[in-house]
Amino acid sequence: MSKPERKGNSPDPEPLPTPDGESSATRWARRARRLRNEAGLHLLRGAATAFGGAVVAYGGLWIQSR
Repeated sequence: MSKPERKGNSPDPEPLPTPDGESSATRWARRARRLRNEAGLHLLRGAATAFGGAVVAYGGLWIQSR
């Protein structure tokens, strides 16, 4: 994904301060865990949407056949 275009002369954003004693491995592990949780939610929503669409399509076909 490309970076969004900058507008104006705003300086680079500074990185957020990290708590003392937190290693880069801990930060990466926390990011990976958060991404995994978010991906799981998106997959679950997608599966529910697909299932709901299939139920509606089958219901529509069933009603037309009656």
